[in-house]
Amino acid sequence: MSNLWRVFLLAFVVFGYFMPQWADWNIDSRLDMTEAIVNHGTIRIDAYNQNTWDKAVDHGHFYSDKAPGTAVLGVPILAAFKAAHHVPFLSSAIAGVERNGAWNVPIALGRSATQKQPAKKGTVLGGCQRKGAGNVQYIPWGNRLVPPMRDWALSKYLVTVGVVGLISALFAVFFFWFLGLFAIAGAARWLSTVVYAFGSVALPYSSNFYSHQLVAAFLFVAFALVFLAARSRRLWQAASAGFLLGFSIFTEYTVALVVVVIGLYLLWSLRSQLRAIGAAVATGLVPIIALLGYNQMAWGNPLDTGYSHDFCWSAAQSAGFAGFTYPHLWPLIDLTFGEYRGLFFTSPFLLLALPGAYLMWRRGRQAEALTCIASAVILILAISAQWGWNGGRVDGPRYIVACVPFLALPAAFAVRAMFRSAAWRVVLGIIAAWSLAATWILFLGGATFPTSWLPYPLTQYSLPALAHNQITPNFGLFFGLSGWESLLPLAVAVVLIALIPPRRREAPSQRPVTAQAVPSGRYTD
Repeated sequence: MSNLWRVFLLAFVVFGYFMPQWADWNIDSRLDMTEAIVNHGTIRIDAYNQNTWDKAVDHGHFYSDKAPGTAVLGVPILAAFKAAHHVPFLSSAIAGVERNGAWNVPIALGRSATQKQPAKKGTVLGGCQRKGAGNVQYIPWGNRLVPPMRDWALSKYLVTVGVVGLISALFAVFFFWFLGLFAIAGAARWLSTVVYAFGSVALPYSSNFYSHQLVAAFLFVAFALVFLAARSRRLWQAASAGFLLGFSIFTEYTVALVVVVIGLYLLWSLRSQLRAIGAAVATGLVPIIALLGYNQMAWGNPLDTGYSHDFCWSAAQSAGFAGFTYPHLWPLIDLTFGEYRGLFFTSPFLLLALPGAYLMWRRGRQAEALTCIASAVILILAISAQWGWNGGRVDGPRYIVACVPFLALPAAFAVRAMFRSAAWRVVLGIIAAWSLAATWILFLGGATFPTSWLPYPLTQYSLPALAHNQITPNFGLFFGLSGWESLLPLAVAVVLIALIPPRRREAPSQRPVTAQAVPSGRYTD
């Protein structure tokens, strides 16, 4: 087996093994739109709006308040699932899967998350505070699933795996391959990829129907394609980069500033290739025009968004510019080093991006190093200025997931350098071990993500949950396993993938890239 296939299988099995969060308004808002398009041919989520409070309302109709990209990507997967219901063999197989007791878990979570009566006056909940409706919201039973509930649960799982799990696994392969262009090989290449994919906040968002890991992949691949286009002068690479940049905004509004940073890198790197720049701009406008068209259909204004019509949070969204004001110190600390949402608290491996960027700079990769660090810094600063910077009931700092691969790339340069010294290998081992352990503890501990008001989710929620044998729902439930035992099939699968012997004769690894491309199109030092 080639290394690329091994990376894909490992990533896809891990990401697909875990069920999506069942009590999550954000996820359900996106899935509602996917269901509405497939089942009703509309972007309105009127038929499903009671299962989420992350929604927008306009002229008596409900919509997802999110950027539409994630929901649109789910349409072909859900459509295929719906079509399979009409194929004799497949329909009976689906019915058999839906009868499995594994679905009792999401249904139970839906029930437990339901308020059958408005909360008492003075009660503070993490949800939508509504004037004129008692104190807060009233949510009917089944707020997280729509009848028929088992069919809805299975479709949610399949759409999540078919979109986010698959794209995230493919991106792990791309990241592994891209490191090889810089002569990062062997153990350094494997460690950097494994810690990025499984030892950072990329892990939980590769198993859930959010937009953040998707745009992380789109943005980084766009950056990499610009890097390649500058050396190969292949027009399709520049055009693809432009489309991915536009599609990133179509999928998640908060990454707009990162798109600007990579756009500037594109203009600089392709400054001698005017046709390439024109192709990138033209393809980038396609998803932007589609977004404007979506806004026109929903709100009657191409420049409007769902957030200005938000059912719950319109007042907060109106602060500053669309809910953004200026960077705040304590959110900035919490997003980086604090235990509450700290990116570097959970994954100190990513701090290696700083010495790694220095090494990139010294090796003639100034533009790439600057783009990586600027993308991360700008996104973190921007989110610290947002009213809802903590992300709600989530695992880690979900709004800055998109910057993680831009930190992981320069970190890989530091990893390669640290492997040359026994003492630094020990330090690297400690950093990587903590990143993997903390990430998995947060990810595995508890049936749902930690509530937003816990200041120390690792020690207040995830560790106690693990101590009480409470593990996030996963594929092991289909085998009748629960708690820690539910992870046994995953462990067996990972070991088998690791033990599959390599091909007798591996293809030669990609030669490292330098500033100049040789005529054959290959790259040399």
